[in-house]
Parts: sequence; structure tokens; C-alpha cells
Amino acid sequence: MLKKMCRVELTQADIKAICKLRALPPACLQSRTLLEHHFLSDTGIEKALAALDSREVLCLHLLNAAGREEDIEFFTRLYKKAHPGSYHHTFTEQYRTVFSTVKAQLVRKGVLLFAEAPNDPWQKTVKLERLRFMFPVEFAAFLPPPVKPLQVATSGVNIERIDFLRQKLAEIIETPSVSPSQTPGKEERLHIRGQTLFLGKSPFSVKRLRGWIGSRWRKVVEVDPEPDNSSLSPVDLIEYAFSLLGENQWAEADELSSFFKIAYPSANKLPDVRKACEKGWQNGCLEKLSLDGKAVYRLAAPDPDHDLLNPAAYVVVKTDEFFEIDLKRIPFEALESICKTCKLQVSQKKLVAQPDLVRISYATKQMALSPVLSWLQKYHKRFGQIVATIRKREGKTIVHDNLMIAAVKDLSLRVLLEKKFSNSKQVVTLSDEFISFPLNLLPEIEKIVNKSGHAVKYVDADE
Repeated sequence: MLKKMCRVELTQADIKAICKLRALPPACLQSRTLLEHHFLSDTGIEKALAALDSREVLCLHLLNAAGREEDIEFFTRLYKKAHPGSYHHTFTEQYRTVFSTVKAQLVRKGVLLFAEAPNDPWQKTVKLERLRFMFPVEFAAFLPPPVKPLQVATSGVNIERIDFLRQKLAEIIETPSVSPSQTPGKEERLHIRGQTLFLGKSPFSVKRLRGWIGSRWRKVVEVDPEPDNSSLSPVDLIEYAFSLLGENQWAEADELSSFFKIAYPSANKLPDVRKACEKGWQNGCLEKLSLDGKAVYRLAAPDPDHDLLNPAAYVVVKTDEFFEIDLKRIPFEALESICKTCKLQVSQKKLVAQPDLVRISYATKQMALSPVLSWLQKYHKRFGQIVATIRKREGKTIVHDNLMIAAVKDLSLRVLLEKKFSNSKQVVTLSDEFISFPLNLLPEIEKIVNKSGHAVKYVDADE
């Protein structure tokens, strides 16, 4: 887009205006290639962004938060007076003045990219419909913040934080009144199935856990899905705005109101920013403190006071085969590492792990990067033995006993089998037609094949 804008779209008057405001080298006036080279530099960008009004700054933040190209209609939220409406007007008549304003206020200040998208021969469109705009990510660091930051010395301050994720881990050792498959909230419950930790129907991961808690917040803070409204949710905008706060910086909820107005110009009713932030705090996504009688917020720290713990603080070696996990203290990333390398079970209200050869073999690359896995190699006998065995066998050909190979030529059946055993990893695809699995899995494989309407044929090795 930058290349096409500099070499095709900009007029000489546009280039002159950009070079003057941003104080780009005079040679850029004579060479469009040189202009392309200097455009994304930080030369004069602070001055250019300072020349924008607050609504234009918020509009650029919205572009930056979305991280994608937008068409000319996007800017009607910013320059409503330049848009006469759609009644009895062609597209060009509707947006000609909007484009002229965008060009004067943003393009000629050197803060916005634009170019014409390729013409689709199957669609009859005018050039103005094909124009696309983007805010350069290189300029994001120079944008004035979307909310006013408040610097607060946190020493001795009562920061209110609900450790919702830590509370969530307690579900692992709780015994539900019904099995997880029958629990109404099964999509959200942490439970162990087949010696593997699941969140709902999927294996546990920190990313999935954080996504789940964010979805809880999103469900209670919504806005009308009108065409003119941003596709970003109110929670997306809150997280984006607060992510730009520096160390020991906080913001009032009311500071988000202007951002919401720019993002959702067609909303019949904007979300209540104070209630939205309070819901974020209640779900453990935000931290809160009282400043001069007003609540101020920031994004919650991912795992405060846990990341730097020595593994000995949350892992207790019980025997050469098993070790216990303290769910109140273990960092979430450490728990994920253990889930990928060990079989899990609950014993006497304690989460117990047993190192597993197969699982550890899949996670050998993580060993040096995970403090808890490095610690287990050193202090847990069975874990260390398994890692030593894997390293000894690495690069060697291994002959497996009690394995079966099956030719599955039907694609739908092969996908069915792979999906059925994806979590246990007991079925391995060898090629486009062949799969391998342990002998003890044969009855279950036969059952699935017969139930799907296919026949099982046995072939001896000598045939």
C-alpha cells in the first residue's frame, strides 16, 4: 500500500504538504521512491499527530486496534457533516467530500496510508469504493493515549483484585454432583478425563483459560451489531486502551466514553463504561483501586506473585513415581507444562501427577524453557529417568511391539478415527492411507469402523 500510495495515488500538492509538515528531506519532493523510503520513519511524526484533534486521534486508535484496512465509509463516523446521506446520491456523491476531508486532515499530514484495491471484474464499482486506508503500525507508539493515564505510586495502596483464574483451578479437585458430560456448565468446567486435564471439551492450556475468562466478560458487555459500528467489542476496546498504560498508570472508566462514541456511531445505546469496567474487575480481568473517591482501573497482572516462585514451593515429591501440585501457588504456565508431560489424577483432594514417557517425548523442546520441567528432571527420579531414556534413544531406530497398521482408504473414516483419538494420541497417521495404533485399541477401532458402515479385512504379514 505504501508503494502504491507514494508512486501513484499522491499528487505533487499532497507530497509537498506531507514533506512540509513532517520536515522530510527536500529530495523527497523530487523522488517518489525516496518519499516511500522516508515516509515510515519517525521524522516529524510526533508533530503531525499533535496537529490532530482528539476525535481524529481516537479514530486512528480504532484503526490501529483493528489492525486491518478500512474503506472510505469508515470515516463517516469522524466527518459526518461531509456526508450528505445515501438518499438520491451516487456513491461518489456521498463520499467525495468525505475523501477530500480525509486527505486534507490525515493523508496530507503524513499519518495515514491509502491506495486503490484491485478491481474485481465481476463487480461494477467506482474508484472511491475501491480505496482502502490503513494506519501504519510504525506510528502507533507516537499516538497520544486514548485514555488519560493517571500515575499512582502503588506502595501502600490497596489494589483490589479478584483472582478468578486461581479460584477456577479449585474445580480440578472438586467432585461434581454429576459427571462432567452431564454438568450444565460442562463447556466451562475444569476436570480430569483420561488422566488429562480438560477445560470443557478441550485440553487445558493457559491461552484457552484466559480466552474463556475474557468471553465471560464479553457476554455481559455488548453493543448493537449495526453495519456502521466497529466489529471490535467494547471489551476489545477496553483491553486495547488499558494495554497502552505504562507502569503504575491507571485510568478512569469515564475516559472510555469518547472512544466508544467513535467506535459505535450507530448504537442506540452505548455500553455504560463504569459498569463495563466493574464487570471486568469482577471477572478478574481488571484491577481496581480508589483514587480521590473514584474507581480507577488497569489490566490485571497475568499471575502476580507466582511466576518467580521456585518449583519446590508448589511441587511436592511424594514417591519416585508421583508428585503433588499445590494449585494455590503453581504458576499457570507451569501447570500447562506439567499437563503436557504427565498423567494427572485426584487423590485425597490433591492433584497428583505421574511422568509419562509418551507425553514427555512430545515435549522435549520445552524442557530447557520451562523452569518446572528442568526442576523435575533434577529432583524427581522417574521424570529424570524418562528424559534420560529419551535422550539416549534420540536419533535411533526403535522397533515397537504390539502395534497394528491399518490401511484406511476412505477419507471420511480416517478423519473420524483421527478425531476420535486426537486427545489420547494413540492413533498415528503414517501416510495418506495408513494409520498405526496399539493392539489393545483394536476392539474399539473395529467398533467404529463397523458402525460407520465399513468392513474390516485382516491381512497377515506373509500375504
